[in-house]
Amino acid sequence: MENSKYVVFEILGVKKDDRQNSFVFDKDAECIINNDKYISKIQVSSDISKAIFYLHDSLEISENNVLEIVNYLSLYLGNIMIALLKNSLKYSSVLLNPTIRILELHLLENEVRLNDYIRITDSLVCCSKFDNGNEILRQWIEDVKISDYTIKKDKYDILFLLLQGGNIVQKYMAMYAYLMCLVKEIYSSQRESQKQVVKYISDNCSRVGINLSLSLCTRLGAKPNEKEDQFTALRNKIAHPANINANVNMSENAINQLASIICCAIEDISS
Repeated sequence: MENSKYVVFEILGVKKDDRQNSFVFDKDAECIINNDKYISKIQVSSDISKAIFYLHDSLEISENNVLEIVNYLSLYLGNIMIALLKNSLKYSSVLLNPTIRILELHLLENEVRLNDYIRITDSLVCCSKFDNGNEILRQWIEDVKISDYTIKKDKYDILFLLLQGGNIVQKYMAMYAYLMCLVKEIYSSQRESQKQVVKYISDNCSRVGINLSLSLCTRLGAKPNEKEDQFTALRNKIAHPANINANVNMSENAINQLASIICCAIEDISS
């Protein structure tokens, strides 16, 4: 280790085994951090399973400020996980349900190894390899907004908790319901409405690189010319199936893209 002061986090829910789709970097990704009070550099392992925060060698650390530093780094990595979700179009076939764990502290004279979890709470298998890991990591880091994340952490925690669900269809329905709740708050509406969700998705999906696809609305009671986006259409197909015995084709792509839009919605809620 090049710096004497560093903290190691384990990232769970991104790295996959050989039975699930995955994405990796061709080598460990690094990013120098400028003008941060604690961090000098961040390194993320090539398989997205570990993050190391190198701190300034000049930083004075005592038992009185260790907790403050660790909490700050946890928030910072939480922000990076949000950015990972928002930019998931590049690796949309990978089912993402991030959880982070503090693994090692190398801040004081005595090194500490921890095992505490922090909840930021199948088909042909392929592995995509990216040769621009440093650039992707920098993009994640550029999205970091510690103050905004801290204020809205409870809302982000709900999203990460929903992503831990085991049943992919139930997970999607719960996430759509959460988005509807967020959109209601954004528009200061009296009640939740699919129309508002369609409007929000139509206006904002381009922020995360998602192409909008509108079709005639399948919701019960919809007007003949009413349209719905692809996420609402899938939600209604599940809730109101024409054939109750038909299988719903649910993909990791739908989950990740919906998570990206939920991140945008949380951003748009007034503090």
